[in-house]
Amino acid sequence: MDNKNSRPILIWIIVILAVLLIGVLVKQGTDKNVERESKTNSMSQEPNNSVATPDYMKPQIPATLTDDQKTELKAGSTDHQATNLTFNISGGSFFFTPNEIRVKQGDKVKIIFTNVGGTHNFILPDFSVESKTIQTGETDTLEFVADKKGVFEFYCGVGKGYHRQMGQIGVLLVE
Repeated sequence: MDNKNSRPILIWIIVILAVLLIGVLVKQGTDKNVERESKTNSMSQEPNNSVATPDYMKPQIPATLTDDQKTELKAGSTDHQATNLTFNISGGSFFFTPNEIRVKQGDKVKIIFTNVGGTHNFILPDFSVESKTIQTGETDTLEFVADKKGVFEFYCGVGKGYHRQMGQIGVLLVE
């Protein structure tokens, strides 16, 4: 074999082997990244022993009324004589519990708003009532006089109206 003729062939063989080697290394690196992403995704979906944090951007099931809330609601119904009423209202991802309260015209109303998940506020514009925007576990107290009869909507104003659109609303009925 002539040394001059074998040199270009040898160079081509080396180039081809180098390209194949680089291709194999790139493929292995891509497979490892896909495997890492797959493990990360499956880990985030698998339950573990720690307490899971709910996704507050998804609608949550409203909490059931407590006995205290039921008593408060009854106090605002037709058989009440009180003029000072307190309502404990909890709010979470796209709900208020209770979402309907009844009072009589002239009653002094105190609302203790507790956030049970996410970032929320409580707005009752017809009575110029607006809570602070609060985080999970925080509470804000609001007071006003129900000085006009009617049905008035209260809502969460977070997200430029998004929470309201998703159903985080309620009504105040003043008789």
